[in-house]
Amino acid sequence: MASAHLRPNCLSFLELLAQAIALISPTMTAALIIPVMYANTGNWSWLSYALGTVMLLFVALNLNQFARRSTSAGSMYAYISRGLGLTAGGICGWSLIWAYLGISMAGVTGFSIFAGKLLAMIGIAVSPILLFAICAGISWFLAWKNVQLSAMLMLILESVSMMLISLLVVIVLFEHDFAIDTTQFDMATLPWSSLGLGVVVAIFSLVGFECATAFGEEAKDPLKTIPRAVIWSLIISGVFSSSSPTP
Repeated sequence: MASAHLRPNCLSFLELLAQAIALISPTMTAALIIPVMYANTGNWSWLSYALGTVMLLFVALNLNQFARRSTSAGSMYAYISRGLGLTAGGICGWSLIWAYLGISMAGVTGFSIFAGKLLAMIGIAVSPILLFAICAGISWFLAWKNVQLSAMLMLILESVSMMLISLLVVIVLFEHDFAIDTTQFDMATLPWSSLGLGVVVAIFSLVGFECATAFGEEAKDPLKTIPRAVIWSLIISGVFSSSSPTP
């Protein structure tokens, strides 16, 4: 019986970057997380995202110390096992699996809700369960059929989504006369008591940058492309979230 193997040397840097950015999902952050952030930190939401991004960059730099030296599909499990032992590695591995499952459920549920609303606007009623099944089925098929295909699709969809949100931002700013909001830099209005909570929300919305390390076998030149994807996915998503408009 032939054993299944991961397809080697098929993912470029851009495709790895797309995987990481899609998992972070800065477009979903702009739609759902930023209103929560604004409720906590008001006009200083950008600072919470900036601080959260800087903190995670230190985590990414430490993670890349391993990613530059070894590659495997084990990702965080393999790294932590080497440093802290098999027990800690097993805990991390299972925690990561459950975290990714939670993120997947949130993404598929979000698709079901937004797709249902969009279809309802044009007079088509579709069961949320059916939409959920369609999204989960298509996602599974793309990942099973060809990881490169799923990576390219995520690159296209996330790029288009980010461009559309950026275009909307430009339209809104120029429609209301572009001006710098100086209250965002007035230290007297800085909500120190809630800034920490805002940073926690920011970190939560930026997790996923480490997923590129799981493609050690599929990546081209993994010792170089994976560390770059880890860093740049975090920088791009952090800058995009920090500059997204608040309500």
